[in-house]
Amino acid sequence: MDYTISITNKCNLRCSYCYERHMNTEYGHISDDAMVKIADFINCQGNAGTIYLFGGEPLLYKETVKFYCENLKAREFVITTNGTLLDEDFIKWCIDRRVIINMSHDGRECTERGADTAVLDGNLKLLLKYQPETLVQLVYTEETLPKLYDNIMYLKNLGVKKVSAAMDSFLNPDNPDSFGDILREQWRKIAEIPDLFVYELALKKKSIKEKKPSTCEICKKKIFINWDGKFYPCIQFQNNPEYHCGDISVGIEAEKARREHPDYSMVSERCGGCEIAEYCRNSCACRKMATTGTVRDISEAACMEEQVHILTALEIISKENGGKIQ
Repeated sequence: MDYTISITNKCNLRCSYCYERHMNTEYGHISDDAMVKIADFINCQGNAGTIYLFGGEPLLYKETVKFYCENLKAREFVITTNGTLLDEDFIKWCIDRRVIINMSHDGRECTERGADTAVLDGNLKLLLKYQPETLVQLVYTEETLPKLYDNIMYLKNLGVKKVSAAMDSFLNPDNPDSFGDILREQWRKIAEIPDLFVYELALKKKSIKEKKPSTCEICKKKIFINWDGKFYPCIQFQNNPEYHCGDISVGIEAEKARREHPDYSMVSERCGGCEIAEYCRNSCACRKMATTGTVRDISEAACMEEQVHILTALEIISKENGGKIQ
């Protein structure tokens, strides 16, 4: 089981595309009492794979982050940070304990995040010095999509070897046809960048080659633990009472959640009749909830992004196999 622990939903940045701001939920952070109880709960389960320490911005509470890295029994720890609060001592502390740091950085211009690009560049270079394989995560909006390739190249020129590029979940293009054309053009160019691991394309290639479509099962492989100690199936369901599936006192109420949400794992309603639906990950409940507020459908923009990822991955596989998909 993978556990995502929300250290806090507070943040020192104000990204225009932030899902926390769109949720309009109460802001807080893990109390000392909840911190210990969450650790005790996970250790008692004895099944922790990856522990994701998440926010908001988790490094607002570095001591809490350190507590979990030192006291939880897990295969690995991953911290996701906006990078503004990184310093050399903390990076070295993580490296000494094999704690992975993923950092957010949108490329040449970070105006959508309200961040100083020069500060992020400096902290990223420092992180890469100690962790050369850092996964850098950027978010693109309708406005920044035409510069997606350029922004990824900007990161590569800083020394980045691994990148993830995610669309603004709330994106609703004014001109879907034009948006789709730009999306396809940008991802084709990204696929041609040498010596760069692109998470979305690598994941899609793997699922196509293995002929294993993405599946999403409630409370089976992962749990999101909110800063108040309540459990939810995934990040986008936090603070939604309809999807509350236990807490640190009663444990994970998985069967109850599955009975109440039989449509959780369904493929998006808009996928019916799609010729490439077999490769699609639009059964992901968190993705559906993030883009439409329901687990029954995916947004048009997210659907187009998925199609582009699939088509781009198929092109890569075809080139690798001398013109054949399989």
